Amino acid sequence: MLLKEFTTYFDGLFCSELALEWDNVGLIIGNEEKKIKKILIALDINSNVLQEALNLNIDLIISHHPLIFKPIKNIVSSNPIGKIILNLIGNDIAVYSAHTNFDLFKNGISDYVVKLLNLQNLENFMPISEKWFKFAIFVPKEFQEKVREAMCEAGGGKWEDYSCCTFNTEGTGTFKPGESSNPFTGEKGKLSYVDEVKIECIISEKKLPYLLKSVLEVHPYEEPAYDIYPLYNKFESGGIGKLGNLLKPLDEKEFFKFITSKLRLKNFRYICNEKNQGNKILVNKVLLLNGSANSLINEILSTNFDALICGEIDYHNAQILAEKNRLVVEIGHGESELFFVDIVYNMLIKFKKNVNPDLKIFKSEQSCNLWRYFFE
Repeated sequence: MLLKEFTTYFDGLFCSELALEWDNVGLIIGNEEKKIKKILIALDINSNVLQEALNLNIDLIISHHPLIFKPIKNIVSSNPIGKIILNLIGNDIAVYSAHTNFDLFKNGISDYVVKLLNLQNLENFMPISEKWFKFAIFVPKEFQEKVREAMCEAGGGKWEDYSCCTFNTEGTGTFKPGESSNPFTGEKGKLSYVDEVKIECIISEKKLPYLLKSVLEVHPYEEPAYDIYPLYNKFESGGIGKLGNLLKPLDEKEFFKFITSKLRLKNFRYICNEKNQGNKILVNKVLLLNGSANSLINEILSTNFDALICGEIDYHNAQILAEKNRLVVEIGHGESELFFVDIVYNMLIKFKKNVNPDLKIFKSEQSCNLWRYFFE
């Protein structure tokens, strides 16, 4: 498969439309006409991952954190990021990133971690809802399958594990072509009656233009009739994090042992109000936030939970939470997102089995644990 075909597939697989506005996801570097044979999955792209890709003769790196995130003014070898970009381009290695969309979408990092912790009664923290539309088009009966196929291929009628969900109503359409028209059927100046089918589906806002383009390309009429209705239904697409209950309440020490085992942790920091130290703290409801919790402090404070598990949090925000008698466990930014590699690998193994058996997929062996700890 060509890189541009992989890009289209990944955009759908990783729900790129869910990425936050400030993020940079999707294809970041690459010759879209290149054939992709080897893929490396990594949390970050740094000099060690680059060397790993060179050793394996990789065609494409899929990363969680975008290599190009903040605006850059130049790409030069004296700059560490610039040097990596130059090497990637020079060795024809493409880069694709799935960042906040991977945090938000169903079966992403948050869902993976809550399954490891076996949390119950799950809720999305700061749920997001895409804007959806109802799309309806009128088609001659003999062309309905062709138009429906175009709708479905463009994402029409897709919801979670269901696809090509349409509703079809048969009826009679009428029209009178004008003198300057070029009608597919009927005669100029005469009223025509045609057996038609009205095909309806739902479609997300970001996919609507593509759906419209695809359908109009295959529709036989010179001026197809279609309707677009905004939907006020709220469909949660995911959330910044997850809330859930443990199978049974655990005291502080039991909770620490539990998450250390389940999340493969070697160490972590925790925060609590000093007056609670030595007292028995019971943890039942857990708030999980992968990566940084710093920009969400106001939303966190207005949420009911016993313990927060996050990648990182700064000193002043930790102070505020301690004053609220909340237990906070900071496990490390990379440590909270390292599961990205396993999740994407498992997704691509299914793709390899069903679509592209010759594809070779590798997990990066470079550590994502940036920080080291010294104990005297």
